[in-house]
Amino acid sequence: MHRSALLLTVASLILSAFAAAAIAADTEGTVAEVVVTAARQELIGTSSTASEGIVFNDELALTPAFRPGQLLETVPGLQVTSHSGEGKANQYMMRGYNLDHGTDLAVSVDAMPINNPTHAHGQGYTDLNFMIPELATQIKFTKGTYYADQGDFASVGSIHLSYLDRIDDQVNLTAGNFEFQRLLSAGSIVAGAGCVLGALEVQHYDGPWDSPDDQRKVNAVLRYSEGDERDGSSLTGMFYHGLWNATTDQPARAVREGLIGRFGTLDPSDGGRAQRGSLSGQYHASLGDGLLNANAYAVNTQLTLWNNFTHFLIDPVHGDQEAQTENRIIAGGSASYQWPAQVFAVGTDWLTGVQVRYDINDLSRLPTAARTVLLASADPASADPATGRAVER
Repeated sequence: MHRSALLLTVASLILSAFAAAAIAADTEGTVAEVVVTAARQELIGTSSTASEGIVFNDELALTPAFRPGQLLETVPGLQVTSHSGEGKANQYMMRGYNLDHGTDLAVSVDAMPINNPTHAHGQGYTDLNFMIPELATQIKFTKGTYYADQGDFASVGSIHLSYLDRIDDQVNLTAGNFEFQRLLSAGSIVAGAGCVLGALEVQHYDGPWDSPDDQRKVNAVLRYSEGDERDGSSLTGMFYHGLWNATTDQPARAVREGLIGRFGTLDPSDGGRAQRGSLSGQYHASLGDGLLNANAYAVNTQLTLWNNFTHFLIDPVHGDQEAQTENRIIAGGSASYQWPAQVFAVGTDWLTGVQVRYDINDLSRLPTAARTVLLASADPASADPATGRAVER
């Protein structure tokens, strides 16, 4: 007999002997509980068809995520990466499409649409840094242009995440390479007919760069919910604030000539500042044979990105850094009703609804040096004669 086969046989006999002894030792005649776990392979993203599906909570719980966008990679065919600093919105790719920061990927969290139209940095900008991964529950996704209810950002796909109503009390402290530190405190308590959930996240991360990202962010969530999946409601408040430095794309010749290293930058003052506050409510109830869903939200997002993409091409004295800034207020909501019906003896589901959203947005794009807006005397080519200050390039 081959040596490995012999060892396997001996191990099996020993385990069988232990099991028999355990059963014989059970004086009450009952067998101790045995948990059998099958091999967990190819389970990420359970699809009902090739174009839609659900990622269940068990898979999300097993997914390590030091940035929230990594949870979305449980969706088959979706890759999520980042550039220009940890605090910036992720870059998304699906089915061979480069979706930039979310231009063609509709994303919602707790029924709030995250894509921002006419954004200072790009159409559909989708920043998920306000999301706490441990609170995320079932991800519903679609792929393709077959879903009219998903809106104009979903020409390639859509992602819908929800937040938990309850979570075990916990305090987690994590530390890792490149000065990664994270503190999470979360818990929930029964309150009246429902439950109150609270969570606080604080994180710092430098990354591998010569000029550290020095990402600092804080997230807070307070949520009240009651009922179940068919009849219930929730009210959620969220707050996020983030600061970071950014190493953007650099000239190859600067690396070849030794001006900077592979992880270096010609402008260490590049970076960003982001803030988001929201209040949202959801209501769902059984109505006749169908299900009524309604939600409303109010959001304020603020973002400033300091980028220097061309270095000294435009301004050989101060450099080409610019501040892309926006301050956005969003108000909106939706209501829908879904019911089953028989059409020529074929079971079907019907859905009707309405979505409303209104954005008030203040945008600017100004020349800066080391994050300071240039005055007219420093940048006469872009001066506003009335104010003497620099205007948008």
